Amino acid sequence: MCEMIRIPNFISELKPYKPGNQIDETEYASPFSYLINLASNENRLGPSPKAVEAIKSSLNELALYPQTSSYELINKLSEHFKIDKRRIIATHGSESLITHIINAFTEQGEEILTAEVTFVGIFVSTNKLGRKIKTVPMYYHSIDLEAVSNAVTSDTRIVYLANVNNPTGTMFKKAEFEVFINKVPQNVLVILDEAYFHYSALFEDYPDGLKYDYPNLIVVRTFSKSHGLAGLRVGYGIGPIDLIKTLYKVKLPFEPSLISQKAATAALDDNEFVDKTTKINSLSLKMITSKLDELGIYYPEPKANFVFINFDNEFDAAKFCSICLKNGVLVRQTTGFGMPTGVRISTGTLEETEYAVEVIEKAYKLLVN
Repeated sequence: MCEMIRIPNFISELKPYKPGNQIDETEYASPFSYLINLASNENRLGPSPKAVEAIKSSLNELALYPQTSSYELINKLSEHFKIDKRRIIATHGSESLITHIINAFTEQGEEILTAEVTFVGIFVSTNKLGRKIKTVPMYYHSIDLEAVSNAVTSDTRIVYLANVNNPTGTMFKKAEFEVFINKVPQNVLVILDEAYFHYSALFEDYPDGLKYDYPNLIVVRTFSKSHGLAGLRVGYGIGPIDLIKTLYKVKLPFEPSLISQKAATAALDDNEFVDKTTKINSLSLKMITSKLDELGIYYPEPKANFVFINFDNEFDAAKFCSICLKNGVLVRQTTGFGMPTGVRISTGTLEETEYAVEVIEKAYKLLVN
C-alpha cells in the first residue's frame, strides 16, 4: 500500500487568510446592480496615475526578469526618506516581508508576541512557519504597549505591532512607543507595521517609525493603501543594515515583479495623488463618524482609512453586514481578526461614502427595531 504524504500538524491545522472582498454567493444570489466594496481598506480613488503610466511604459520589458535588488525602487525610497539604501528591502507585499522576517530571525517553536486583536496576517505567517504566537488583551480596542512589554519573556523572539492597528483603527502615541521600545530587550526584534502611514502621519502625536534608530526595530510599509497599488503587492522594510542584509538571504530572488517595481518607483513621486487621497479620506471619515454619532453608535477614534464598530454579539455583527451587502455595500465582519462581534467599514470616494452612510443607517435601524 502506498503511504500518504505526511502534512505537518501546524500546516494541516492552519486557517488560510480570508480576504475581506470575497462575496459568499449563498448569501446573495441575484446579481449586484450596484456594489461598493468597503471591506478591504483599498484606495477607492484607484491607483496612482503616475504608477499607471510607468506600467504602460514598461510593457515591452515583460520578457525580462526584474532586478533582484529592486535597485531603482530602493534608490528612490532612499532618496525619498533620506535613508541609507542598505537599510531598505522591497518585497512582494508587506505580508511577504513579515513572513520573511519571522523566517529569518526565528526557529520552529519559538515565540512571536502581539496584540489579541490585530492584523490577521501575523497569525497566518506565524502559524504557517510553525512558530508559536502569544497574544496580549486589548485595552478599549487599543494595543496596550505596557501590557505587551510586560509580557515579553526569555521565550519571546519577535514583537509585532500594527500602528495604526487593523481592524480597530486605533493608534498608540509617541510617548507610549518610546517608553515601550526602550523597555524591550535588544535581543527581541520589534516589527512596526505602518501600513497606514500616510493617514496616521496627519496626527501630531504619531510615532513615525523612521525617526527611530534602534538595532532591534524593523519598520514595515506598503504601497497598497494610499498609493492605490494593492493589486501589485509591493511592500518594503527599513531597519538596521545587518538585519536587512539577512533578509535578502531569505526573500525570493525576483520579488517584487518588474511591473510592481516600476509602478511603486513612480508612485513615490505622486504627491498630488497621495494628498488627494488623504483629504478625501478625512472627509469620508467625518461623514461616517457623524452618522454613527447621530445613531448613538460607539466607535474608537479612527486614525487610518476605516472605522471599527463593535456589536453586542456575533449575530448582530453578521446581520448588520448582511443587510449592508443586500443594499450594495460590502463591509467586513472582523471574525478572522479574533473579534467576531466587530465590523470594519472602509472609506470610499465621497459619492460612495455618502451612499454607504445611508445604508449604514438603514442597517442599524433594521437591526435594533
